[in-house]
Amino acid sequence: MENYNKLEDKLKKLPKYFLENEQKEKILYTLKSKRTSKKKPIFLTPILTIVGICTVFLILFLTKEDSYRLSAQPGTAFTLPDRDQEVVGVEEKIGILVVNEQFVAKDKRRGGKLMLYFWGDASALVGKNYRVEAENTKGEKIQLSQGGLSSGLYSEDAHTLTSFIPFPSEGEWQLSFYVEEELFEAFTINVFPPFPKTEHYTMLDSPKEIPIGESYEIYLESLNGEKEKIEVKLLDKKGNVVGNTTFKRDGSFIDGGGLGTMYYYKGKITLKEHGTWKLLIDGEATGIFEN
Repeated sequence: MENYNKLEDKLKKLPKYFLENEQKEKILYTLKSKRTSKKKPIFLTPILTIVGICTVFLILFLTKEDSYRLSAQPGTAFTLPDRDQEVVGVEEKIGILVVNEQFVAKDKRRGGKLMLYFWGDASALVGKNYRVEAENTKGEKIQLSQGGLSSGLYSEDAHTLTSFIPFPSEGEWQLSFYVEEELFEAFTINVFPPFPKTEHYTMLDSPKEIPIGESYEIYLESLNGEKEKIEVKLLDKKGNVVGNTTFKRDGSFIDGGGLGTMYYYKGKITLKEHGTWKLLIDGEATGIFEN
């Protein structure tokens, strides 16, 4: 910088006949450009290094949650050998009898009453304590159920009537069944996203279970039952109304959780294709959901 200033002073003091002003400016501009270009690599190198490091950390952060892999085999649906009932699990080892095969996140109904069937050595099962744990791909763990095993009702070697707490989130979960603290069997299931809901209404059917292209009957649940009929609109991802129907009030019951009287509304909607949707129920919008 000091040499540059000295040179600039000398150029300005040169006689007029030695260099024209225009030539002086060109020389100064050239010198200044060279000085700036030499500094650029020194300045950019640490910036590029920092950007690279930040990118690596960002990629690691975004992939960390999904990096955990479950070890068990997927559960399958099979029919009990001595009666026409379908269960989910590992044939000849463990089976879950539920009203609906599919669990839904944050829903207590589908896991509210179910049967567990065990096959193996009856003497090592009957009267023993069992525990069911669940773990997802994010490493989140919960205990679904625990208790004691009774003798088999049919061809199974042991069984129990129990309930599962709601799964806190959707996605793949591994169910591990323990008997007296020893792992008996494990398998994975896919838990559906929570039911679409508004402030006052909750859909009791999973959109992923609704057949494509069919007029399908669904139920809505609400503490607000003052209306006999409510309007339900189906909106596509752009907000366009693609379906409009009327749901009628269809029964009620006293909620055991102390919420009060719960009312049901019944009606039909048609999902013509797989996509992203939203319901407008009595003027209230659900969140966006996929089928």
